[in-house]
Amino acid sequence: MKNKYQVGLVIGRFQPFHNGHLYLLKEALKISDKIIIGIGSSNIINADNPWTFEERKKVIEEVLRQEGLQKLVIKIVDISDVPNDFEWLKIANSKTGKFDVVIGNNDWVNGIYEGAGFAVAKINLFKRYLHEGTKIRQLMRSGKKWEDRVPSYLIRQIKVI
Repeated sequence: MKNKYQVGLVIGRFQPFHNGHLYLLKEALKISDKIIIGIGSSNIINADNPWTFEERKKVIEEVLRQEGLQKLVIKIVDISDVPNDFEWLKIANSKTGKFDVVIGNNDWVNGIYEGAGFAVAKINLFKRYLHEGTKIRQLMRSGKKWEDRVPSYLIRQIKVI
């Protein structure tokens, strides 16, 4: 069966990549034949963004390999944070190239793209009470159990980073 869209764009910070992100990628591929992944806040390193763009890209590449999705992802791009929404959109689109739909559940990202006339497909969050980057980072910092919230094959890689 052919999907509704040829190319979807998924943007996230992936700090860290968790089971909710995996759900999002799989859902995105149900409505688009291929996807482009944008890694947001690629220029920022702080408590909310502890991993570099390159570290996050390597983790996502491992997910794609483990899940057999490599051929369905056109590219993974870095998207820097800038204070102006119009400039952010311009930068993001210069990195991503052409796509047919933005797929995700981030109100800010969706709002920017909708305001600029792009198609947006909102995907419901998957067990948000468990799969939220902020909560997972807090668990990591406090030495509490977080491993069940990420794909099992990523645990070692995330610990090393």
